[in-house]
This record gives sequence, structure tokens and C-alpha cells, in this order.
Amino acid sequence: MTPRFGTLRGRLLQRLWWPLLAVLLLSSSYEYRLALDRARDDQDLTLSRIAIALASRLDVDADDARDDDMGAHLGRTMAAMQRTDTTDRLLFMVLDNQHGLIGGDAKLAPLADASATDQAIYSDRQVQGEAMRVVTFPHRSPLGPITVVVAETTHRRALRAQRVLLDTVPPNLLLIGLALVLVRTGVRRAMAPLDRLSESMARRAPEDLSALPLDRLPGELLPVVRSINRLMKHIRTSVEAQQAFLSNAAHQLRTPLAGVQTQIELAVREAGGTQQQRLSNVQKALQRMGHTTHQMLALARSGPQAASTEDFQPIDLQLLLEDAASTWLDHALAAGVDLGFETQPATVRGSDWMLHELLGNLIDNAIRHSPKDGRVTVRCGCDADADTGSWLAVEDDGPGIPPDEHSKVLERFYQVPGARHGGTGLGLAIVREVAMRHGAQVTLDSGPNGQGLTVRVRFPKPT
Repeated sequence: MTPRFGTLRGRLLQRLWWPLLAVLLLSSSYEYRLALDRARDDQDLTLSRIAIALASRLDVDADDARDDDMGAHLGRTMAAMQRTDTTDRLLFMVLDNQHGLIGGDAKLAPLADASATDQAIYSDRQVQGEAMRVVTFPHRSPLGPITVVVAETTHRRALRAQRVLLDTVPPNLLLIGLALVLVRTGVRRAMAPLDRLSESMARRAPEDLSALPLDRLPGELLPVVRSINRLMKHIRTSVEAQQAFLSNAAHQLRTPLAGVQTQIELAVREAGGTQQQRLSNVQKALQRMGHTTHQMLALARSGPQAASTEDFQPIDLQLLLEDAASTWLDHALAAGVDLGFETQPATVRGSDWMLHELLGNLIDNAIRHSPKDGRVTVRCGCDADADTGSWLAVEDDGPGIPPDEHSKVLERFYQVPGARHGGTGLGLAIVREVAMRHGAQVTLDSGPNGQGLTVRVRFPKPT
């Protein structure tokens, strides 16, 4: 999911893109304006030369200036100049000192600038709905003061400015694109330490509270990583204190419960009648309370935070099953259940007490739900050609669990409807928690011949 405020890379590129675009617009506007000014200056120079040429023609033909042919001569001169440029249209007008028309187009009379007495005056005007550049050129000829007005359309000037704009914008866009690519590459390389830190945090197991390494980190990340390491240290300290409390609580609760149970057993033997029955009920309630207390403490101790301080060691599953046999055989005999063990060489890396809790809860569940004269078989082994490593399984011939309930029974305090009373709904939850701490998978399936239940725990291959 994309963060609400985007990524640092995106924000950096966005912050760079808009200023670069603004620079492009300002640069293009400046270049366009500069091109217009240059084109206008060139046009003004051309118009002034045309005006001077017309005035010079009057100087040469001063004796014939009042002839009727002078306007035609000037027109032919202008036509010759017009042939050199087919893009723009040229118009001219020559007035004498009495504002009489010597030659040209009389419609240009309103364009003559009266303030032009000593030097040429240039202006942008509209002539017959068309933009034109107009020069008013005063001249003292042998005939006296005259005024030469020359007007030219601005098509070539606009085209020159547009050409400059077209020659400027694409290269600038290319440069901006290249700059963004280079900046993006630079930002990606500069943020590589942050990416490595993120990947390192993502690969960490939830229970891994070790300090993050400080090597190869830029100065900007050091305060963040140091703060994270301080937080990790505080969490480890808190977890260690929690672990110590749980261990002490387990010990402190077992001792008085065991003493009370012993006293109740003695009282049951000595009592009689209804009092014996009541004491027997109290004894069973104490046993259930002791069992529930033990399971709740084991569940808390196997949680991800508490288990993060556990030191995993190689564990021989065969020895684990032998210890379980010595612990649970008497319980199975008392329940009338045949408890058997089939072992093969298998080793896992894990916590000894956690794996004892896992196996003990599986055997306890199997015995509790097996019928009298039922059979419970505990196995362990290692599949060399499988994707997983070692495994252990507990199989019984009890009522089993419907397939649609398999995922539910792994939740805390959940019991299958119609199950025998006496359970707490924590046994398989403890199995799942311990398996998660070891990176193992718990699967439930039917027992032999489709009856009963088989719970299999597959451990990952050692790396």
C-alpha cells in the first residue's frame, strides 16, 4: 500500500520537477522575447534602409521630383525590393512638406508619426486588420523636408521567433528529462543504505530483538538506528523481566497447588460419605486449575516476545520422546490407553522446554480424547528427500476433528462442539505457538483408516 504522503524518492523528484519546469517556461519565454526583439531590430534595420533608399532616389531625381512619373518610379523601386522577400508585404508613402503625396499609398497617411523631425520613429500598428511594423523617416531633400513612411507585415519576424522557440524548448525538455533521470539515479544510490536497512528489518523474525548494525550507514540514519537499538534494548530488558516473572510465577504456583492437592488426597482417604465425595470434587477442580495454570503460563512463555530471549540448541527428538514416555506412561495406563513410541533419528534446533510442552500437550490431548482401550502412537523421523527436515507426529483413534474445524482448534480457548469436558482449549494453541517459534508447520489429518486424529509437526531444514 502506497503511503499517504508518498515516498521520499517521489517527493524529491516532484520537488525538482516543478522548479525545472518553471525554469523551462521562464527560459523559453525569455528566449522567445529575445528572439522577437532581435527580429524586430533586424526588421527595423531593413525598413530604415528601404526608407533611405527611397529618400536617396528623390535626391538623385530631384529635378524630376515634381513630374507625374516620380510616384511610378518609387513604386517600381519598392516592387523590386518586394521581390527579394515574398513572406512579408511592403507598403510605402512619401509626403512633401505640405503633406502632399509624392508617391505610394495614401492610406498610410494616418500612420505617419508627426513627432519624427530629426530621426526615424518605429512603431507597431494595425493596417487593414493586419499587424505591421511602420517606420516614419524624416529627410531633408533638395525639394525640402519630406517624410517617408514604410510599413511591412510581421510574418517573418514571428516565424523567426517561433523557430527560436522550437529550437529551444525540445532541447530544454530533453535536458530536464536527462537531469531527472540522473537525479533519480543519484537519489536511488544515495538512499541505498535506507533500502538495505528496510530490507534488513523486513527479513527479521518478530522475536529477533538484537541491535541493528551501524556500519555502512550515512550520518543522517545513525540517529534513527541508534534510537531503534535503544528501543530494542528496552524491549529485551522488558522481555527478560517478563520471562523471569513467568518462570517464578510458574514455580510459585506449582508448589502451593501441589501441597494443597497432597492434603486433599489425604483428606479424601480419611473422610467418608458425602464429605469424601465433596473433597474428591475439590481435588478434581484443583487438578484442572493446576493444569490450566500450567498451560496458560506455558502459552505466555512461548509467545514471540518472551521466546525471543530463548537460546536455541540442537535437540534430539528421540531423547525427547523417551522423556515423554517416562512422563506420560502412567497417565496413559490410568486412562486405559495404549501409549506407544516409534522413533527414528531426528534432530532439530530449538528450545528444549518448549518442545517438551509441545509434545506433552499433543500426548495429553490424544490420551484425553481416546476411548478406553484406545491406542496413541507417537513418532518422530526425518525425510531426507522432502522440503522440510525432521518431524514428529501424535496419532490417536479417538473421535477425530472435522476438517472444517482444523484451523479453529488451533485458536486459544476453542473447543470442538461435543468434545469431552476437562480440556481448556489451550493445548493445540500452545502447539501452534511453539511451532511458530521454531518455524515449523502444524497439520491435522485423520488417523489410520480415516478414524481418529493425527497431528504432525514438520520442522524446517537446518541451514
